[in-house]
Amino acid sequence: MELETWFKTKKYPHIGLPITIKDYNWVKEYVENPEKIRLHSFLPLIHKVILKRRFRAEKEVPERNPSGKRKRKLDKPKDRHIFFASHLDSLILSKYNEILAGAYENYIENLNFNESIVAYRKIPISKGSKKNKCNIDFAKTTFEFIQKKNTKKLTAIVADVTSFFDNLNHKILKKQWTRVLNETTLPQDHYNIFKALTNIKYIEGDQLFESYSNTMMVKKGIPNSSHKTEFVRKQIKNSKFFKEKGASHYCDKKEFLKNNLNLVISKNNTEGIPQGSPISATLANIYMLEFDKEIFDKVSSIGGFYQRYSDDLIIICEQQHEDDIIKLIRDKIETVVNLKIEPNKTKVFRFEEVKGKFTGFEIDEKTKTPNHNKTLEYLGFSFDGQRVLIKTSGFSKFYRAMKSSFKKSTSLAIHSKNPDKSLFKSRLYKRFTHRGAKRKLIYRPSKADKTIYEKTNEYYWGNYLSYINKANDSMKSINGDNYVKRQSRKFWKKFNDLMKFHEARLK
Repeated sequence: MELETWFKTKKYPHIGLPITIKDYNWVKEYVENPEKIRLHSFLPLIHKVILKRRFRAEKEVPERNPSGKRKRKLDKPKDRHIFFASHLDSLILSKYNEILAGAYENYIENLNFNESIVAYRKIPISKGSKKNKCNIDFAKTTFEFIQKKNTKKLTAIVADVTSFFDNLNHKILKKQWTRVLNETTLPQDHYNIFKALTNIKYIEGDQLFESYSNTMMVKKGIPNSSHKTEFVRKQIKNSKFFKEKGASHYCDKKEFLKNNLNLVISKNNTEGIPQGSPISATLANIYMLEFDKEIFDKVSSIGGFYQRYSDDLIIICEQQHEDDIIKLIRDKIETVVNLKIEPNKTKVFRFEEVKGKFTGFEIDEKTKTPNHNKTLEYLGFSFDGQRVLIKTSGFSKFYRAMKSSFKKSTSLAIHSKNPDKSLFKSRLYKRFTHRGAKRKLIYRPSKADKTIYEKTNEYYWGNYLSYINKANDSMKSINGDNYVKRQSRKFWKKFNDLMKFHEARLK
C-alpha cells in the first residue's frame, strides 16, 4: 500500500496517542473530507522554547588560541519558539500544505520571479529530474552570478526580516491565500484552518507536564503476553528525557478537555502564525508574493540578481545602485507586506578588483569603511570572490555534537547492565565518520521471513560528511579544487582522539 505524501507520522508527545500506520485509512477519509475539516475542532498547540547556543569571537583585543585563532566566547542563546500541533491536527495541516503548495506552484509557474523564491519548494535540478535542489545549489547559483560579473564593481546585500512568522499580517495572509486558490473568498474548510493558525491557542508543555506531577503516559508490555501492551503513567525527571523514557502522550483528549482547559493561552492579535506547523512555510511564501514581484522587477531592470530563502534575502547589483536598493527593500518590506528589516541585520559586501585580484569584503553601510577580514556569508557558505567554503560555525556545531554523543555514549555504557561496559562504536562511526557518509536505500526484514531483507521506500541520508562531499563536488566548478573537502580533514583525528579518551574512561 502506497501512502499519501502528506501522511507523515511523528512520535512527539502531545494530547492523545500518536497516529500510526494502522490509522491510515480512517485518517485519510477524515482529512480528505472538506466538510469534516470545516467542522474540525483543533486542539491547542504545545509551545516549547528551543535555546540555540551561539559563539562569538571577542571583538576588542581578542585572546588567541595556541593555533593563533581568536578565542570564541559563549554568547547569549537565541530563543526559538516552536509550536507543535496534535497528531491529527498536524496531518490536516500537512494535507492542506500539499494543496496550497500545489496552488502556489501553479500560480508562480509562469511569473518572472519563479526561480528567485527557493525555500520550502521542490525545484528539480533539471527539467524532468526527480532530484530537487537544496541550499547548496541555491548558494552556488548566487556565487556563480557574482563570478560571471567579475569585471564589474558589485554589491551584495544580505538582509533578513525581523521575527518573520511572528509578524505576518492576518489580512494580507488571507488575501494572498485566497488569491493563490483562485477564489473570491476562502473556502470554509480553508477558513477553519486560517482561524486555527491566526487565533492561536496553546499550552506551555512544561506546565501540562507539571499538572500531572511530572508523569507521562508510556507504553508497557503486559505480563505473560508476548504482544499485548497497555499505557501507564510513569514518573519522568525532566522533559528532556521524554524520548529516552518512551513517553507517548500527556493525556487523552477527553481527559484534557475535562481537567486542563485552564492551562490554555489565547493569543488574540492581528499578526503572526505559529512557527513549526507543517503549513507555515508555504504560507510564508504565499504571503510574500507582492514583495517578491516588486523587488524582482526593480532588481532585474538594472541587471541584478534577487533570491529569497524564507526570511533571508540577497540582492546583487552594481555598486552605483547600492544605496537605492537598500532603501527600496526597507521601504517595500514595510509598505507592501507590513514587515521590517533591521538595519543591524543588513550586511553589505562589495566585490571588485583589489591588487589585481577579484575580491569580496564587507563594508559599513553608513561610513562605507571596508573590512577585508569579513567576506560574504549566505546559506551556510562564505565566498570571497575566489573560493567558496562552508562557514566555520557549521564545523563547530558538528564537532560539538560529536563530543556530546561520545559523552552520552560513555554515560550509557557506565550505567548499562552490559558487563564489558563498551561504547556503541558502530553508531558513533556511522554518525561522525566517512563510514556512515554513504547515502543508500534501507532494507528491512520481511514480515513473512525474518531472514530475508526487502527493499523499503526509505533512504539513509548519510551524515554531515555526506553534506560536505556534496558541497565540495558542487562548488568545485567555482573553486577549481577540493577546498571544501579539505576543511574536514581534521575530523578523523578528532574522532579517534575522542574515542581513545572515552575508552580510557571505561577501563
